[in-house]
Parts: sequence; structure tokens; C-alpha cells
Amino acid sequence: MNLESQHNKAYTTQEGWVQCSFERDRKISLPVFHGLQRFLMELNIGQTTNRQSYRAANIKTRLLEQWFGWSNPVTRKFLKRNTTEDPAYIDRSINRYLDNGRCTETKGYLYPSESLTEDMADICIRAQTPHEWKKASIKLNISKDILGLSALMNERGNDPLRGVSGQLIRIELSIWEQLLSQRNLPLCSSELAHRSRIKKSTLTTLLDAAMKHKLFISTIDVEDERITRWTLNSRHSRNKYIKSLLEENVKTTVR
Repeated sequence: MNLESQHNKAYTTQEGWVQCSFERDRKISLPVFHGLQRFLMELNIGQTTNRQSYRAANIKTRLLEQWFGWSNPVTRKFLKRNTTEDPAYIDRSINRYLDNGRCTETKGYLYPSESLTEDMADICIRAQTPHEWKKASIKLNISKDILGLSALMNERGNDPLRGVSGQLIRIELSIWEQLLSQRNLPLCSSELAHRSRIKKSTLTTLLDAAMKHKLFISTIDVEDERITRWTLNSRHSRNKYIKSLLEENVKTTVR
């Protein structure tokens, strides 16, 4: 089924949803995806609606992966070499983390602060993410798989949607979860707001931006024309990227 041909049209049957081009093999479970979703949702829940916050989230997940996944302090040079963000923006972000007590800098190396470490442990508990305490300069260790996938999921390259609120990732995760779980219908706007834990006004703004760049496709509910439902545009490079990540790392067949 060509998803783009369905723009602003109703699904005529429930099978239309499960037969779309991003269809998951029914025999494959999704524990890793659900673990990733829980962690990213909890990590992102405090994200602001600021248009620059997605870029900040990208930098943050790279820091978290190195600190709590690999127990490595991080240099500014490393971040500038391994993220697509502007070097000046990276410096400003790090300076904000320092000012807010989220990290410390010693001899050019960045370390997580005690308060950030405790906050990350709380996130892991809420998200049921594997973690452990240890006696080292970086005291918390979190699943490398979850942190690595989180960093990759947040990466957008030069996608113009990197200039929106970081809350967009929660919308994406909710739509992917609905699709991969093969539930009967795409989520409507109110369901998407509830699943994503996003205010409806913010959701509308983000959906408008996503539709402008054809990330999602809107369809009218077959039984109630007042209801709009949301699914993925299979031709968008971002969705192709996420598809490849899921197939490679979560062992989910998406065809």
C-alpha cells in the first residue's frame, strides 16, 4: 500500500492499518523496543517546548551514553567530532549544564554531577532500565544498549525537524509503538497526546511541523470524520532511518 496516496483519506478497513508498508512480523516480540521507549519517555518528560531543545537533547544523549554506558569522561572535542551540532552550540549547551550543576569540568574532561547521577538512577527505576552502582569516578552504570539506541534515535542529521521541541521524539515513539504492536488503528490526536504525555496545544504545534516536512500522514477516521489519525510516511528519510535502527538493533522485522 502506498501510504502517501492515503493522505487525508480514510482507512476503509482495519486491515488497511496492519497491511501498510511498515508492517511488523507478528512472531517477533518487542521487549527491547519497549525498554527503549520507556527510558526515552522518562528521560524526555522534562523537555521544554523551546525550538532548540531537540538539539540539546541530541547532545545530552551522547553525553549520557559515554558517561553512564562506557564510564568515560567526555571532552568538548569528542562531542564536536561525534555529533552533527554546530560547535558553538555545543559549547553553549555544555556551559549551561555547568551553570545548572548537571556536570563538572576538570582538566578539559566533563563528568556527570552527583545530582544528575541520582536523577538518572531515578529515571532507570521508573523506566525499569537495567543499571547498577559501582565504586568509580562515575558511579552509575546504565545499559549500553539502551543508551546507545537512545543516542541514535535522537540523531537527525540535517533534518529541519531538529529545530523543533525535543518532545517530538515522544510522538514518534508512540506512533512506532502503535504500528509495531499491530493494534487495529493508527492513533487519533487525543490518544497520541495521552500516550506521548504532551499537552494538546504542544502536540498540535509539533504535528503541524511534522506534516509540513511530511514526516507523518494524517487520515480521517472511517467512522467519524471529526477524528484525525496519524501514521508514518514510509518514504521519509527519518522513518527509513528508524526502520533500519529497529531492524538492526531491536531485531524487529519492519517491511
